[in-house]
Amino acid sequence: MDSRSAVPVARAAVGLAVRALPQLDDRLRYRAEFVAELQTLPPLAQLRYAAGVLSQTFALRAALGSSPTPTEGDAMTFTTTRPFLWQCRILRRHRWVIRSTEDGGRYQACSRCGCERDDRFDSTGGTGLAAGYGTGVGGVF
Repeated sequence: MDSRSAVPVARAAVGLAVRALPQLDDRLRYRAEFVAELQTLPPLAQLRYAAGVLSQTFALRAALGSSPTPTEGDAMTFTTTRPFLWQCRILRRHRWVIRSTEDGGRYQACSRCGCERDDRFDSTGGTGLAAGYGTGVGGVF
């Protein structure tokens, strides 16, 4: 391996190419790899290599799985607004249903607004049993 330095124009072309990559880690990694590759080539080959890197920038970006630009993302995003649910928000009359979590746990949520039931003020701790019953306290099961 020669101890050649990269031609400044080739280094600039590689720097320009990696600017289009989405993540900082990717930009740093590929810039280091491309510059290291440049240093092993003669000057004319460095220019050809840098031109090739520039021409394949967007293919590399796609291969890295970049997310769409904000403009592209806005074009693909559908925003929906929930209707004002006066029964839930004003009257606090929710339609509670039992739902399951991914790990098999259960909880209650409103089928209209999606609000989850908060058991902080439930004197039974969410069991639905009166205090002292079903717990073995006082000899009553």
